[in-house]
Amino acid sequence: MNSSQNAIAVLYRKYWQKLYIHAYNLLNDGESAKDVLSDVFCSVLENSEQFEGKTDLLPLFYVMVKNRCIDHIRHQNVVNRNAERYLEELYSGWTAKEYRDYEDKIDRMQESIRQMAPQMRIVVEEFFLNEKKCAEISEILNISDNTVRTHIARALKILRKRLSVFLLITV
Repeated sequence: MNSSQNAIAVLYRKYWQKLYIHAYNLLNDGESAKDVLSDVFCSVLENSEQFEGKTDLLPLFYVMVKNRCIDHIRHQNVVNRNAERYLEELYSGWTAKEYRDYEDKIDRMQESIRQMAPQMRIVVEEFFLNEKKCAEISEILNISDNTVRTHIARALKILRKRLSVFLLITV
């Protein structure tokens, strides 16, 4: 590590918490705030020569974080608009019968999940509905990660089989 990288590492440790709070207040999302800070400090590392000789960098860092947060919000707005357009296009041509068929498929999937063994059902609900990671589920249920993965694989096999039978019947 050269001297400018050492200096940036010191600034990172010194200002990270203040800048994180600033980013979090702007984004109201901890993971996004961390991403923004990573981007800012990567940019500082890549352009370290521009910061040499400057004594008070905190105001500059605040501005950089604010600008990255604005960029992040703009990007999220574009993603959301595209998702809305996609959903509108996907479902705009559906008939009432297609909606009922779709709802019936969801009902059958939910019923299939309800019929699973209790531990498998919990794993499926936590993994797919609550978006928890295998490690988190294994802690909750006090089972190994491999057991969680096995439950997921078996549950997907069951759902594919039951839904494919349903698809064959409805076609």
